[in-house]
Parts: sequence; structure tokens; C-alpha cells
Amino acid sequence: MVSLVDIAQPQNLIEAWGKNAAYHFVFTRQNRGKLDALTDLVERGLVKPVIGATLPLARMGEAHELLENGSARGLRGKVVIDVSGEAGA
Repeated sequence: MVSLVDIAQPQNLIEAWGKNAAYHFVFTRQNRGKLDALTDLVERGLVKPVIGATLPLARMGEAHELLENGSARGLRGKVVIDVSGEAGA
């Protein structure tokens, strides 16, 4: 799972570690020019994500299983979690 957090609003990671959570961090600098260029590419259809499966939040366990074993089952692409509840059950 990927989360973007604002450094101005620190997260309580100590509390989360007690709930069997693992964290891996990548720090980046904001670059409006690069984000605008990426937005332009996406809007023009030149960058298209490959989505291998879309699952509702209620099937998060299955999503994790797909991430761990999906290549053996022929999964190609990202696993998307639909938090709106509109994905098929």
C-alpha cells in the first residue's frame, strides 16, 4: 500500500508499528514542473498504467495475495483497491 503524507502533519508511526505494520520510505522533493509534464502526458494518453486487477476494499486480503503470488497466476499490472465500493465483489 502506498500513502502520501504531508511532512507538516507527522504520522504516529510508533502506534502503527504495534499493529504489525511495515514501512518503507522514499523521500522526494516537490517539483511542479515535472508534475505538470506528467499530467500532460497522462491527459494526452501517452502514459497508461497497466491494471491487472481492481478489487473493493473489503477484498484487501485477496489483493495482498495477488501481489505476492500474482505472477504465478498470470497477473500482469498493478492491483488497484477501489475505496469507493464501486468495484465488483
